[in-house]
Amino acid sequence: MIGMNEMAKYIVYTTWYHEKGLRPAEEMQDGMRKNVKPLSPAEDVFWWKMDDNHHQSITIYSSEDAAKKHRAELEEFRKKSSNEYSIKMVEETMGPVIAQMSKL
Repeated sequence: MIGMNEMAKYIVYTTWYHEKGLRPAEEMQDGMRKNVKPLSPAEDVFWWKMDDNHHQSITIYSSEDAAKKHRAELEEFRKKSSNEYSIKMVEETMGPVIAQMSKL
């Protein structure tokens, strides 16, 4: 259980629109391997297909502080990738984890 003194993990959830349609899974995995994994302090990132033109993402950080520290760098990366891949973010929400099944 997450105690009051324990730093809560922090989640960022996004939905992305792909103007030209989703690229194949292997290409998206390669993009994550090259561009996200080496640069992100996140504990984990999940991308999944919503439909042929949208993917959604969950990024898990160790704390809100870790997420905030990464924010400026993330915004810069998003600008570049949005132009490069003809995608745009259509939704973003974030907040601290209040329950995690594997920790109960």
